[in-house]
Amino acid sequence: MLTTIIKRLLQGLLVIVIVMVVTFVLLRLIPGDPARTMAGSAGQEVIDSIREEMGLNDPIPIQFVNYIKNIFRGDLGYSYFNRSDVASVIAGSYKATLVMFALALPSAIILGLILGILAAVFQNKWPDKLISSLSVLFQSMPNYWVAIMLIQIVSVRFNLLPSTGYSGVKSAILPAIVLGLPVTGTFARNVRVNMLGSMQQNFAKAARARGVPRFKVLIGYSFRNILVPFLTLVGSQLGFMVGNCLLIENIFGYPGIGLQTLNAILRRDYYLVQGLVVMFSIIFILINTLIDISYLYLDPRIRKAQGGL
Repeated sequence: MLTTIIKRLLQGLLVIVIVMVVTFVLLRLIPGDPARTMAGSAGQEVIDSIREEMGLNDPIPIQFVNYIKNIFRGDLGYSYFNRSDVASVIAGSYKATLVMFALALPSAIILGLILGILAAVFQNKWPDKLISSLSVLFQSMPNYWVAIMLIQIVSVRFNLLPSTGYSGVKSAILPAIVLGLPVTGTFARNVRVNMLGSMQQNFAKAARARGVPRFKVLIGYSFRNILVPFLTLVGSQLGFMVGNCLLIENIFGYPGIGLQTLNAILRRDYYLVQGLVVMFSIIFILINTLIDISYLYLDPRIRKAQGGL
């Protein structure tokens, strides 16, 4: 199992290097000049001075080598638009996004599991039809429309929750709802389909024939059998949620990592974009490594194939 973990980490390191190279090159090839954006209506001399200060006059390979050297010194670069180093900008933004994810992801997982299991248990009955309809509705509603409706109803009309900014957990509730709804629908539909298939497997039928209580068969046999594909789905949906953060945080004026990323891309804030992309890559790799490790504990067949006990 240790060999598997090391292999996953080495693969992740390779992915990070590739992501860094691709991001670095593409940022400098796309149209737009951050120096001109910063200079505004200033003259060409000011623009040239800013470009020299940012190191943009050097060839791209030299810029990349200098960037890698700085990373090994613990320096992710300087955000000229935020007038602060990249690490400080990220440190000042991650908390708000972390709170939003801490509300959205666990809620989506719990609700998705409950709704999916209920739909499978009451197959083709009214609870199943209601849950299936709600799941499709959650997946189909545009995030920006849901966000605007929640702001109009919850914040403007009833004044129950703040609609912009971040001042604590209450400020993260509405963005978390918008972020978690489509994922909840995806989880519920996936769990329903997998549970129906698992409940028809021979091991579940044999357990019922031996007189094992129905609830134990449902949770201890059928539900356990779907955990591996469900964890895979959770890992894939994390990327979807991170992508939605850019839009959702922009609508709510929520000062998190998503809003910082969007602003950095629009401003061509090279070093901040690179720092954020590297951070997201590391997070995804660590999460997927943890999911891969969890497979070894949840499925003995995978553990045996990997040489585990």
